[in-house]
Amino acid sequence: MNYLFFFVHPSKFHVFRNTINYLKVNGHKVDIVITSKDILETLVKSENWDFTNIFPEGRKIKIIPKDLGTGINFFRTIWRLYKYVAGKRYDLFITDDLLVYLGGIKKIPTIVFLDDDITIVKKFGLILSRADHILAPFITDLGKYSQKKIGFPGYKELAYLHPNQFKPDISVIKSFNPELAPYFLIRLVSLSSYHDAGIKGISDDDVRKLINLLETKGKVYISAERQLPAEFEKYRLKVNPVHIAHVLYYAQMFIGDSQTMTSEAAVLGTPSFRCNDFAGKISVMEEKEIRYGLSFNYLPSHFKDMLDKIEFYLEQENYKESFREKRMEMINDKIDLTSFMIWLFEKYPSSINQISDLDFSFARFR
Repeated sequence: MNYLFFFVHPSKFHVFRNTINYLKVNGHKVDIVITSKDILETLVKSENWDFTNIFPEGRKIKIIPKDLGTGINFFRTIWRLYKYVAGKRYDLFITDDLLVYLGGIKKIPTIVFLDDDITIVKKFGLILSRADHILAPFITDLGKYSQKKIGFPGYKELAYLHPNQFKPDISVIKSFNPELAPYFLIRLVSLSSYHDAGIKGISDDDVRKLINLLETKGKVYISAERQLPAEFEKYRLKVNPVHIAHVLYYAQMFIGDSQTMTSEAAVLGTPSFRCNDFAGKISVMEEKEIRYGLSFNYLPSHFKDMLDKIEFYLEQENYKESFREKRMEMINDKIDLTSFMIWLFEKYPSSINQISDLDFSFARFR
């Protein structure tokens, strides 16, 4: 089969990586298109894939208002995609962006991946309205687009962090922490995406308080998307971004204002604490906290409560082992998402019909 993957966020590279590698090895033709977004191109290059970056300059237009820039980029993106697919034949489009519009023009079915509730990413309805199918966790609320949903029992992180797909490598830790001392990871994102408008996360003053507490129990490393004050530079994590999952796995704790990395730490069994204005609003995050006890989510106004909770766990014996046990409970309930996507894409469109059967079972994908 001929597939075109167009993804614009680094997290989707991780989601699709193992599936793309499988499809390529097994004789399918896979084309990959991206835009410049954070470290996305660096990650794609690490796989030695042939790919096309249709926005090497990035899509942000700094000299005009953000909403106007979004509108202009809507047409710029569709035009560049149109030029890319001209004269090519595909059986299926897989995306997290505007490729769905080309699917309509070219009469090619499209699958969009989403794990945010539609109430959080309302503008994403422009994409969902044109998609043929939406691949999303069962728990994700798609509102009026639910009839298009291909639901699955799991999370996007289980495409690459399920035990079938991920084996932790301690040598990654030795590269920046040779003595293998206990350590904590703080993640600070820019919160600059369109759906992050007005959203607050962890302030520099909060970071100081975290460092003062955590340094009593081990080393502190900071992974930052945003500009750091000079005083924090000595804590900056120096490791290849491709290896961040290994860093999360061996950390004593993770604290950050990033949705994705908080989820990654949680599914790896590392106690994870998230502090931003999305707390309490995202179904997949709520399930990890309420059903499995793998993460804790706080509004910035409740930072002190988070600090107290962190201090509580720091005083416990073997607290991380208890989180490993919670992780295995979660793993037993969920599926290996890569295994499911391989079957879904290779058997498309008959796979869609099978999923609709009342007796369909996900057990084969565990």
